Amino acid sequence: MEFPEDQIKELKSIAPDLSIAQEGGFTYIRIDNLCLPDGCQPNNVNALLCPSLKDGYQSSLFYSELITGIPSRNWNRNGVRILGENWYAVSWQVKPGLRLVEMLQIHLKALR
Repeated sequence: MEFPEDQIKELKSIAPDLSIAQEGGFTYIRIDNLCLPDGCQPNNVNALLCPSLKDGYQSSLFYSELITGIPSRNWNRNGVRILGENWYAVSWQVKPGLRLVEMLQIHLKALR
């Protein structure tokens, strides 16, 4: 899957360390050192944004670690193996048709 260059540029404005990888028919945007909202522990993690429909979610944001210091959330995907690493995700729905940066921002709202 190719992403519009303007959307990648927009995403890099808040998450500059990006790379794109594919596995199992899905394209992932890896974000290294993603800064999390205030109160989250840890403050920064690596993340994978899957901007397409997968497992019943319009998009998903996977974290390299479980996040603490946030409201109670349903961590429904714990230790999911993607691209040779374990990832964690909160059960969080977003509407379809969003730009990449909007997806990321809405997924981060789950941590507030």
